[in-house]
Amino acid sequence: MNHPPPVRLDVERDVATITLARPQALNALDFAAIESLRHAIDRATAMPDARAIVLRGEGQSFCGGGDVAAMHAEQADLPAFIGRMIDSFNACVMALNGTQLPVIASVHGAVAGGGISLALACDLVVAARDTRFVTAYAQLGGCADGGLSFWLTRRLGAARAFELLTLHTRFSAEEACALGLVNRVVDAERADEEALAWARQFAALPRQSAAELKQLTAVQARDDLRAHLAREKAAFVRCAATEDFSRRVAAFASRGSAA
Repeated sequence: MNHPPPVRLDVERDVATITLARPQALNALDFAAIESLRHAIDRATAMPDARAIVLRGEGQSFCGGGDVAAMHAEQADLPAFIGRMIDSFNACVMALNGTQLPVIASVHGAVAGGGISLALACDLVVAARDTRFVTAYAQLGGCADGGLSFWLTRRLGAARAFELLTLHTRFSAEEACALGLVNRVVDAERADEEALAWARQFAALPRQSAAELKQLTAVQARDDLRAHLAREKAAFVRCAATEDFSRRVAAFASRGSAA
């Protein structure tokens, strides 16, 4: 039986659109989805005619974060599994941050855990008004990954980042915009359209100019991000070795949740 790919890459004129395509799982990220996403980013970056990338999710949500069911299936050696999964996910984050093409995220519905990390690794974020951001890590007994603690601290300061990761773990699109995590909030049916319009505006700019400006605004963050991703991974692996994490993963998986 053939299964549809977990990530699709479509190109229309000079804009590459990458779609997370596991709607039945709220586009939660398992190994196959993460690897497929990384290949899609690499392919889009290598396309000579591509001038911008839109990252979106199919179905009711942009991305429900890590696939907790996949984690639960690896209870025999959960820390090692988490370490491998984070390595793969971090490669996606670095590819998004490192591509010379401007990347616009179009988010809607649930954006949880690593889904927030993906959005913040993009250059601009358009959020549908119905978007619900959920950091989720502390409730799962885990730790931030994919650079989430890096981006939140860099943009909001340590105290506010810590609050969002531990206590105020759910926030709306409007709150995210007020915090500077989202560039624009639009009606749900317009989010993809708005992201595509921005991508076409980028495509109209001289390619070298857009690439150089992206590099200048991102280069310091990229160097710091790489080191921070390693720290996040080490912290998450330590959390994954605890009974709290194992028990909560089992509880989340039984409810069919992602994080």
